[in-house]
Amino acid sequence: MKRLFIFFAAVAFAGAISAEVITMDLTTATNLNSEAIKYETKHTPVTFFNDLKDVMDSTYSENLSYAKLMTNDGAFILDHLPTVASYGGTSWEGFTISKNASDTACQFACTAKGGVDGVGTPFVVGYYSEYAALAILDYSPCHVTFSDQYYPVDVMICMDGLTKLDITKGNGTAHAFTENDTLTLKIYAIDDEGYNDDDVEPVIYKMAEGKQFENGWVKIDLRPLGKTYGLNFEMSSTDKSYGMANTSLYFAMDKLTISSNKPAQVATFENEVGGVNIAKADTCWQGADVPVIGWNSWTSGTYNFRSYYGGNSGYGDYFTSFTVTNETANTSTDYTEAYRSAKGGAYEGENFAVWNMYNDTITFDAQVVPGFFINNTAYAVTSMVNGDSFAKAFGKDDWFKLTCIGVKGGAEVATKDFYLAQNGEYVVGWTYVDLAELGEIDGLTFSMSSSDATGGFMNTPAYFAMDNFGAAKPDPYVEPERASFPERPSAINAVNDNEHVTKIIRNGQVLIIKGNNIYNVLGNEVK
Repeated sequence: MKRLFIFFAAVAFAGAISAEVITMDLTTATNLNSEAIKYETKHTPVTFFNDLKDVMDSTYSENLSYAKLMTNDGAFILDHLPTVASYGGTSWEGFTISKNASDTACQFACTAKGGVDGVGTPFVVGYYSEYAALAILDYSPCHVTFSDQYYPVDVMICMDGLTKLDITKGNGTAHAFTENDTLTLKIYAIDDEGYNDDDVEPVIYKMAEGKQFENGWVKIDLRPLGKTYGLNFEMSSTDKSYGMANTSLYFAMDKLTISSNKPAQVATFENEVGGVNIAKADTCWQGADVPVIGWNSWTSGTYNFRSYYGGNSGYGDYFTSFTVTNETANTSTDYTEAYRSAKGGAYEGENFAVWNMYNDTITFDAQVVPGFFINNTAYAVTSMVNGDSFAKAFGKDDWFKLTCIGVKGGAEVATKDFYLAQNGEYVVGWTYVDLAELGEIDGLTFSMSSSDATGGFMNTPAYFAMDNFGAAKPDPYVEPERASFPERPSAINAVNDNEHVTKIIRNGQVLIIKGNNIYNVLGNEVK
């Protein structure tokens, strides 16, 4: 019966919600009673008792009708149970609101001394009563219902003052935590009846491990929960008696954020269900365990990638567009060792991606993409430093450029250039590329160009390495230093030098002998 009541409330106020992204605003909080839900009559604004540590005045109400809180015109409905599984209204379960500005051993305080907005600002206090959960058949008293199905984005969590006391010093039946103790908060997606969705793994946050815990607000990523009708918050402690926690199961919450669109998740290229899955170390993956001839589609985070497999060209398997790799070497002899970064390994984690040659598009829901981390490949660096059978060695005036092309609705809307080599230097460390200036886009494609080109075709190997696509720019961020190309004598200086020089032609190529060294007309030393 309680579950049906909750979703009736959600339907009653659903028409008021139009925002695409909604963050819980406690300044809009009201006490919500059953008559207000049923007849859409007025509800009561939340007020605070100054003599009760600045907690919501209806926290201990004996009026059973005041069993909920509402914020954001009905976007969020929080259970507040002043008498369920308690006696005479002298206790409460679920959620209440506090403005307590201390970090003392009080259930209505938190270690941050207030909400995310500062000391003394309102925040939610959650009390997970295991007795109440059992009394209403595995239904968490710390229950938040949305006005409709939404994608949870994140929530801020902080240690409660009374719980901190239990962990650090013990309190009554609770013992002070040892190094083997843990306090865990689990956040579940719920189905349309209010039960935990068994098909979705909960988000788990270890609030304390031993006596170690965060003293301030911590952002918890809720995106793995997917689209849901609401959230259940459950707590557990390793300090138990008769199957029940001795530790006080309180936590502080603020800034719960939901979205009507699926929120973006960074493409880390780490092993994922239904996406990237590199089974062995120091190897590559092109979109399938056994790729088919043609395009292979795959995802990482919430971004869609493709790889093209052209079969065996006679020189080995032929791949273009994106390849995922976990190779750790930072050297390369030729195209057979093309999937290595100049740094050696990924920016973060084990896997990263390498793009080459094909002008394919990463697709995703329309958004402003913050950026990604880029590096040269070891193959491209070897070519630029030494030259190869196709490309020359770079000098101070040469350049190697990536152009990022933002796409929306199938049309190119903006571009961003990034130089992988310029002014005698080249990228060797993972470097952040800011894409925010491209605006809202739903696709990104790439092209590469170089000062070393013949007949409009680039001679420099068209490869770059990518990691953490869609990530925000770190704060603080330090731009990695670039490496310098070796200095080489110019052909003009070699001819004009007083030292004896000889001009010869070998295999149709003009060469200059100076002392014991041989140079081509570009000043590059040859063997």
